[in-house]
Amino acid sequence: MISEVERKKILVAMSGGVDSSVTAALLKSQGHEVIGVHMQLWDQGSANLERFGGRCCSLIDSNDARRVCDKIDIPYYVINAQDVFKDQVVDYFVHEYLQNRTPNPCVQCNNQIKFNYLFQKADELGCDWIATGHYAQVVQDEMAQIAHLHKAVDQHKDQTYFLFGLTQKALRRTLMPLGGMTKMMARKLAEGYDLAVAQKPDSQEICFIGQEGYKAFIDQRVAPLLRPVGLIRTTEGAIVGQHEGLHRYTIGQRKGFQIQVKNPDQYFVVGFDSVQHALIVGPEKYLLNTELMASQVNWIRPVDQLHSIRCKARIRSRHEEASCRVTCFEANRIHVEFDEPQRAITPGQAIVFYEGDETFGGAFIDKIGAPAEMHSKSSSRGA
Repeated sequence: MISEVERKKILVAMSGGVDSSVTAALLKSQGHEVIGVHMQLWDQGSANLERFGGRCCSLIDSNDARRVCDKIDIPYYVINAQDVFKDQVVDYFVHEYLQNRTPNPCVQCNNQIKFNYLFQKADELGCDWIATGHYAQVVQDEMAQIAHLHKAVDQHKDQTYFLFGLTQKALRRTLMPLGGMTKMMARKLAEGYDLAVAQKPDSQEICFIGQEGYKAFIDQRVAPLLRPVGLIRTTEGAIVGQHEGLHRYTIGQRKGFQIQVKNPDQYFVVGFDSVQHALIVGPEKYLLNTELMASQVNWIRPVDQLHSIRCKARIRSRHEEASCRVTCFEANRIHVEFDEPQRAITPGQAIVFYEGDETFGGAFIDKIGAPAEMHSKSSSRGA
């Protein structure tokens, strides 16, 4: 048991799943004062079971979180953030697709909502720390007064890609106890604590999208005038078909459209003509690129922005890390050049940077390539 000096008052973000439940039970067993908080983000209504099975943030999850808090005897609170979630995540999600970008709502939710609300509630309740069930590791350097974000021990469950938006101020007050264990270990602990959620399946997909899928979700919320049908063209300009609205497609997609060409299965979505509302398709070679521009940059720890940064990067959550050079360009914009061509770089997705096991920053991809003046600026700064 810890001493009174080491005892912390900790707010735990309770999703209703096994990971956050184990986090709360583990910290409570260690002698800390623990408070459980569940965020209500989306009203799934009475059709919850049929349409949202396997999604997080449901009414079922809220009830599960409450039962776990009762089981381990800690206070339980609910934060209603539905309005801001709709504004900052759902509307953003729809808008991004209408701009021919492919959004990542989980990253946006972490960046704009979850941690902001959790720290507000922690301050209200007098908690110095918040804890989450994320599979990532926070390493505190007390001497330098800097917190570092490292990958989880369980590489298959690592969630650092979704956490690149954390600031130093937030990370210095954050605990992620599961980062040092595997998912199997977490379930074993849940069984040991006799938690009813021990074998609850992991949440899947986007929490506010039901079985109808994201395309129907957008169609229900956007007038046909704003999502017009149009022509499908090849990279050479030949008209080969008709699409059902550009929001229904993403870079690298191979299925879901019909075209009149020889060997249609060798054609992929490679771009969009937003002026003519045309979908551009072509062979896979057009998906390979070495450069991109990104904005909304967040450096988790301080970096030297006057020189190019050598590191590795992921352009999607399950993408294999690739070596690259990052150069800061103008205010809050960066240019990334990969050593080897990357497949299907997609505007709207996050690009996250790694140095060994440490996640030190990230941004949102704006476009493929770099402006001409970028090359002269980057060369003047040196490598």
